[in-house]
Amino acid sequence: MALRVVMFDSCDPEFDLAFEEALARLRAKDMIPDTLRLWRTSRSVVLGYFRSAEEDVDLDLAGRKGVPIIRRFTGGGTVYLDRGCVNYSVVIKKDVEFPVSYLYGTILRGTLAALESLGFSPYLRNANDVVVGGRKVSGTAASIRWGVLFLHGSILFDADLGMLRGLLRVPERLKPSVDPVKYLVANLSEFTDSIDAGDVMDALVRGYSEVLSEKFYMDEPMEEELNAAEILHGFKYSRDEWNLRLPSYHLRSIEEGIEKELRSWVSNPQRSPSPPRV
Repeated sequence: MALRVVMFDSCDPEFDLAFEEALARLRAKDMIPDTLRLWRTSRSVVLGYFRSAEEDVDLDLAGRKGVPIIRRFTGGGTVYLDRGCVNYSVVIKKDVEFPVSYLYGTILRGTLAALESLGFSPYLRNANDVVVGGRKVSGTAASIRWGVLFLHGSILFDADLGMLRGLLRVPERLKPSVDPVKYLVANLSEFTDSIDAGDVMDALVRGYSEVLSEKFYMDEPMEEELNAAEILHGFKYSRDEWNLRLPSYHLRSIEEGIEKELRSWVSNPQRSPSPPRV
């Protein structure tokens, strides 16, 4: 089986995050094969599923700078994205005994292999933080939902670290259990000027092809993925109820609306999706 590789972004961070979840949901329905997605997007703050916008983000600065705050469907910490970040997502269906260990202990080696091929000496801290030269250059998050394994991360290549540090709140005093490296970030461009974002993407393709022991082929986004992402964007990723409020009972109606619309669309794919307008 070959690994499908899609290089796609919409330049709309809300839609780009909706597309991430669309990949997982459609892989669960066997509507797409195992896929590696590579993408970049405009500046935004992305909250982990359980994170609080008030605790993690300078909301005044985000408002003044017009930086959207979006919640993703996976856990982990809050991150800053812009065109200087190279993002990747891996969605696969595979029966493994310990899925979390497999995602972070095996699949994530694709990122390490990619950076090694570019001349870096990366290593893991805290299971999912990729470190080069004592500073964090990439964070990852994972999900095991709908019967699929999903891993995604962001590599700081030439991001605006001043904006990152301004937008993301750092606790004044770290708990003993928190590794300080989580807040010591660096761009890859600080270590070399001989590679660009395209080189990082190419290396990720080779790295994940190697780790998954699969040849790869390049592909375009399928209409099914774009339609599913449109549904998720309308019901979820464009709405403050999802992005700014901590997950609670109110999400039940959002999830019910998504499932109903997806079922209706899958049973009649010729019909255009009709998510609610907000």
